[in-house]
Amino acid sequence: MRNFGAGIIAMLCLVAIAGCTTNKSIANITTPSNKLQLAVGTINDSAGTLGIGGVSLNVVTTFRNTLGNSAFIHPGFYMLTGPVGTIVAPNPSNPCDQLFGYGDLPGCEGDNLGEAIVGVPPAYTPPSSIGGYALGFIQTGAPATAGAYTASTTVTVNGQNVNYSASATLGTNVMANAGGVTGFVSDHNGGGTFTFSNPLKAKLKLHHHGFLAVSEFLILVSNSVISSSPLIVAAVEAPGGSTTATIVGTGSGCPASGIPIPCGGNTTYVIDADYPLVEDGPPASHSQTPTLDGPNGSADISVSTTFPINEN
Repeated sequence: MRNFGAGIIAMLCLVAIAGCTTNKSIANITTPSNKLQLAVGTINDSAGTLGIGGVSLNVVTTFRNTLGNSAFIHPGFYMLTGPVGTIVAPNPSNPCDQLFGYGDLPGCEGDNLGEAIVGVPPAYTPPSSIGGYALGFIQTGAPATAGAYTASTTVTVNGQNVNYSASATLGTNVMANAGGVTGFVSDHNGGGTFTFSNPLKAKLKLHHHGFLAVSEFLILVSNSVISSSPLIVAAVEAPGGSTTATIVGTGSGCPASGIPIPCGGNTTYVIDADYPLVEDGPPASHSQTPTLDGPNGSADISVSTTFPINEN
């Protein structure tokens, strides 16, 4: 479950992150044309939906050229350090340990931690030709220790190494447990309306510091029937304050055809974010330096329990 699919690196410059530097022109990287950004926050996976469990460090990066695309085809293997020392050491044997336009490769989990997830329509439109878009957050599994963090990488071009680094500071706030989906009404064509809990009125004051408000929700649908590794088949975004979200089905009717949600049993869960989780990444963002932090100066998410739905 570490990689979303074979050959994904070779296709990186052919899809939404097209235009990355080919590592053949040193002139392109000795100027400020490529920029690495870092934000840190927390992942509250109290339900264990991502396979991490509890509260851990969230890392969000962008590494882009002036077109807002991935800076390099081969961006080097990064290092992440924090208050307690090295969290991620450069590992050339792990293709997930590279920083592209928005976090690591689509579907990479970061050192085999957590669920492999990607962004798909209708929240991420147009569809990606490689099966999905990176959600930008890197699941480290490391403790969310307050203090300074630095991400760095060395890019080799024409035999010459060029160093990039970015730093960010983590506070002590944690998001409340995500509410999750509580109901689903199918449209019988591969879509329907989700009802989910809104934690805005039930925010927790954790670690004796301020509240973290939810700015947006991302509802993900996976079809656990296709394989032992659940495949994300649909994603819909809703702004903070919402309690419903709708996916319009484009199939020919169940049980014959459900699109994008297959007919039959599926699973759904919600990711709450206090920063522009969807808007910072492809295909929505074409900025070289999108704002990664939310109003509280961090990039935090909370993941709900799973909820079974039936497309009928």
